[in-house]
Amino acid sequence: MGFFGNAMANLFGGGSRHNDGGSFTSPSGWLMTAIGGGKTNAGVPVSELSALRLPVVYACVNRIANPVGQFPLRMYRSKSDGGKEVVTAAMHPFAARIGVRPNDLMSSRTVRKTTMAHALLWGNGYLEIERNQRGQAVGLYPLLPDRTRPVRQNGKHFFRTSIDGKTVDLPSEDVIHIMDQSQDGYIGMSQIGLAREAVSMGLAMEAFGGKFFANDAKSGGFLLHPGKLSGEAKTNIRGKDGKAAADSPAAMMEKQGGLDNAHKMKVLEEGMKYIQTTIPPEDAQFLGSREFQIAEIARIFDIPLILLQSHEGTTTWGSGIEQLMIGFIRQTVGPWIDAFEQELNWKLFTEEEIAQGYYVKFNLNAIMRGDMKTRADFYQKIFAVGGFSPNRILALEEEDGIGEAGDHHFVPANFVTLDRATDPNYQPSGGAPKTAPVVADDEDQAA
Repeated sequence: MGFFGNAMANLFGGGSRHNDGGSFTSPSGWLMTAIGGGKTNAGVPVSELSALRLPVVYACVNRIANPVGQFPLRMYRSKSDGGKEVVTAAMHPFAARIGVRPNDLMSSRTVRKTTMAHALLWGNGYLEIERNQRGQAVGLYPLLPDRTRPVRQNGKHFFRTSIDGKTVDLPSEDVIHIMDQSQDGYIGMSQIGLAREAVSMGLAMEAFGGKFFANDAKSGGFLLHPGKLSGEAKTNIRGKDGKAAADSPAAMMEKQGGLDNAHKMKVLEEGMKYIQTTIPPEDAQFLGSREFQIAEIARIFDIPLILLQSHEGTTTWGSGIEQLMIGFIRQTVGPWIDAFEQELNWKLFTEEEIAQGYYVKFNLNAIMRGDMKTRADFYQKIFAVGGFSPNRILALEEEDGIGEAGDHHFVPANFVTLDRATDPNYQPSGGAPKTAPVVADDEDQAA
């Protein structure tokens, strides 16, 4: 079995980390702790896991990871005539499982979505390939991205991970590595690490909004006393060692705050007055700043705002949800699909299987195809030129075929080739000359 059987224990238990100074591309630097994270100017530490607490980050990861986990994934084999055939379980031990159950613990959707989320947050997603004695792939298991990294050492390339607190080296050909941008080609850059300030500002505004409403929807201020405070009065207000007494003005104000006491009368003793000093949220354009942060983080993941339930921006990918989704799949999801296919096709199969034409492919037709009217028009036109057979069209629509008769390709009977259309005497190679038919005149007909 692969790594995942011990993943939860490793996440909360002991496990070695390989500190290399904490660069943006490091899976073990300043940003790689489950609790805490890197310091930011906004004052809120950010890590890959804490970033998910910001709703827009969670939504962005979901928008990309869901399609990657949804698309059907199948194994094919190229045919000598240029076509392809679906590989069955009798032909390969992993053919029936790759798109349904890559391992006994997880569905194919879970495996792909988990790996995609790792690549979107940490910049690197890893899958360990389980093989049988013949070297054939029989399972895929996610590896924790903060405890796995590629290593080049003594001219060799391998992956180092942590299992049950022990460092384990895995051959390069047994680890699927999904990443996007990279500085060195070996380790992907963490999107959260690069944009930690934008994420931190979003988290800071979340905290600011929460404290604002917890404080009766009012900003901070100070207490104005009509006279001069004595030492004893100061102690009563501030309390000894910074702790206000239960009956002190500070403690009274603390008890009168919060949502439970909102809109209730507040009592200030000895003629004290409350003076608001900070800028109100509306003057600080709090709501506008929050919307801006949504757009800022959406740019990190390359997602149209409208797909994040934000109506502040419009798309330039055409009008209508159909064109929007096609543009999103091509621009944002497509490159990740290509990354999965390239890694799987390079490492999943043995050299013998590659020579035999084995490969895997995601089927994007379910989302890329248009509405029913558009599809019907396309099928009609491609069918009219003999491009698609009836069974091929039915297969694309995930409907049952109509038997052998549906495998034929058809063209209209009045169609001729360009050679025949431009030359009435045209003859195929080896055939008899083609001449125009002789039409009898009236005298011949009378005779």
